[in-house]
Amino acid sequence: MVEYCVYWLENGEPMHEVFSSLAAAEMYSCAIRGKENIEWVEVSEEETIDLDELEDMFPDDFCGV
Repeated sequence: MVEYCVYWLENGEPMHEVFSSLAAAEMYSCAIRGKENIEWVEVSEEETIDLDELEDMFPDDFCGV
């Protein structure tokens, strides 16, 4: 599964937001770039692991969760 993360620095503080679509992440990054005190913005595609996959891999670690 893929998710798209927008990372930025606002007033020197690292921030992030996660999106399920690239289009939404790109639109958000454009809106962030228009704000004051934004030093840097990056959109990153990241692989996520489904919790069902983790449970299959490590069944003893998921006690009925």
